[in-house]
Amino acid sequence: MPLPFFKKNTPSSREYFFALEIDRHTVNSAVWTVVNAAPQVLSVSNRVSWDGTGDDSLIQACDRSLTDAAEHVDSSGNTQPQKVILGLPADWIDQEKISPPHLKTLKILTQKLSLTAVGFVVTTEAVVRFLQNSEGTPITALLLGFWPQYLEVTLARLGKIDRTNYVTRSSDVVSDVTEGLSRFSHVDLLPSRILLYDDSQNLEEIKQTLLKHPWQAPQTRLPFLHFPKIEILSPGFPVRAVALAGGGEVIQTVDAIPASGPPSTPPSQSASVADLGFIPEADVAHLPPPQPASPVPLPPLPSASAPARRTFRLPVVSFPRIRFPRLSVFPAPLASIGLIITLGLGLLAAYWFLPTATVVLSVNLQPLAHQFELTAAAQTADVDTTKSQLPSRFLEVTVSDDQTLPATGSKLIGDKAVGSITVINGTSVPRTFPSGTVITSPSGPKFVFDTEIQVASASGTADPNSYQPGKTTAKVTAAQIGSDSNLSAGTQFKIGNFSTLDFVAKNDTAFSGGTSQQVKAVAKDDLASLRSKISDSLKDLAQQELSGKVSASDSLVTESVQLQTVSEELSHKEGEVADEVTLRLSVKARGLVFSKNDLDSLISNSLKPLVPQGFALTEDIRHSFTVKSTGADTVSLNVEVKAFLMPEYETGSIIKSITGKSASSARDFLSGLPAVSAIEFVVSPRLPAKFLTLPHISDRIKLQIQASP
Repeated sequence: MPLPFFKKNTPSSREYFFALEIDRHTVNSAVWTVVNAAPQVLSVSNRVSWDGTGDDSLIQACDRSLTDAAEHVDSSGNTQPQKVILGLPADWIDQEKISPPHLKTLKILTQKLSLTAVGFVVTTEAVVRFLQNSEGTPITALLLGFWPQYLEVTLARLGKIDRTNYVTRSSDVVSDVTEGLSRFSHVDLLPSRILLYDDSQNLEEIKQTLLKHPWQAPQTRLPFLHFPKIEILSPGFPVRAVALAGGGEVIQTVDAIPASGPPSTPPSQSASVADLGFIPEADVAHLPPPQPASPVPLPPLPSASAPARRTFRLPVVSFPRIRFPRLSVFPAPLASIGLIITLGLGLLAAYWFLPTATVVLSVNLQPLAHQFELTAAAQTADVDTTKSQLPSRFLEVTVSDDQTLPATGSKLIGDKAVGSITVINGTSVPRTFPSGTVITSPSGPKFVFDTEIQVASASGTADPNSYQPGKTTAKVTAAQIGSDSNLSAGTQFKIGNFSTLDFVAKNDTAFSGGTSQQVKAVAKDDLASLRSKISDSLKDLAQQELSGKVSASDSLVTESVQLQTVSEELSHKEGEVADEVTLRLSVKARGLVFSKNDLDSLISNSLKPLVPQGFALTEDIRHSFTVKSTGADTVSLNVEVKAFLMPEYETGSIIKSITGKSASSARDFLSGLPAVSAIEFVVSPRLPAKFLTLPHISDRIKLQIQASP
């Protein structure tokens, strides 16, 4: 039998809190509480996407994320935290306060989800402070957050946020990172430590890709002193940092509940949040780094003769006495029953009339492809749907550009050998040889007479010893350049087609001066490549200038742009010796322009007969052109159209069918509708799962139908 004066101590009810991290297109949340005067994260949700612009999309994403985090703590739905710490992107903060447009969004969010926001922190600053507290020293590193649509690049130096850049994601992760890092142009040296974080990407694959890139190569032009060390932060790291950074303000007003053992969260997650930088109305980036706490002196040992005695004091709390007027008409029991009935009816009325719900149906769209021919005519005034003709006009611009390419051809250059020969005439007839007469050496090289020469006939008497051939000297030049024509003295040459018995030439001295070498020259292919390259450049330039002259209501058919050469200037002609060749080209560009509304009208009319019953065209209609033929005032185009069809629903009938239904019953009904791929409910106020039903009044239900992602 328990003694009446020994009462059991009832443990205090632990209070739970949400941490909600919001970025440009996703949200993530965690549930945390206070243990031993420090925040401890209990669960982290899966990351949920939103469209980045609409309040409804953000509210739905936050509702899903918060529900997921709460169910990890208590699947029965009884644990529903009401207070929340917000982690926000850096560009949502203006002068250490939330910017007015985003503040309005957050107010709507907290009202719709019945939450009380007790503070906010910039997510990247919370991450830096969390890392600093975990490692015990101010960090200097590059933080890369990989989100589905953008890359978040943050530079932290000595525990302070220097700057955060946002880069739209592409298929090349190295190019995205390089683009983000190149925007830190004010930094002489980048930290050689890179930290990667997110919740949905394959960070290990991204890490290996980044490790393969030559970050210190000259072509990267990034100021890394050493090859960077790349690390991956644990999943859910940002939202955990938000919870631990923002919890310090809440700890001041919450009784800490001692834990029976060491907390399950790692020590780095149970750190003092004051060190993590959450201070109301202050930017943690401007706070000084935390100072080490002064050592606490040990208390003196108790005396053996005077054992220590602990005294517990409870605060004296006085409550005002509430007096109710006495009702003399009804007896007290009857009044109590009436009050209970009134309260019950009030709660029932609130349960019946106050809830609101948004039901989001995601449906699979049916693609519709179509192709037809279109004639754009400058002389046509109105759209002719029967002939698929559009009124149009031509725009013209003149553009110029110059390009330079290295020469790839080669050419042999040098000097011709020269020398003097003796021409011998063995005939009895004098002979004249014109300038340019060719003489040939036994080894092959040929030479020509520089001037016309005359050779006397041979002379003599009957005495055989008196025979004297006719002789004269002449200057000759080699027919080809090169040292092969530098012939030695005593070489005998054949003159033209004459027999050497009649005419012959000899050199008494060696020929000299012949040289040759291979040098770069302009090839035919060089000019062709240069013309092709500059034509592509001029076409892009012409399209830009033509587009600049087109109004917002008109459209330029870029495929119709044609170029006509106005002038061409070459620095070197084909075959000329040069290391490079430059071409300056001026062209006249001509492009077709027509009204977007006229085109949309023509495309819509061509698609209407193809839409089956029960479906409707969405606004997502895409088209492309190919030029079929071009005339003086007309252009014939092949148009390829890709549209999407959405089923038509009777929203009023659907809302009526799910009014007052439980979530499971409504989901079963909606799943039976054609093409429905996903169903979401956002009910306000938030109720435990066993009490959750859709509103009992149809006007309190809003039905949204959207395309599946």
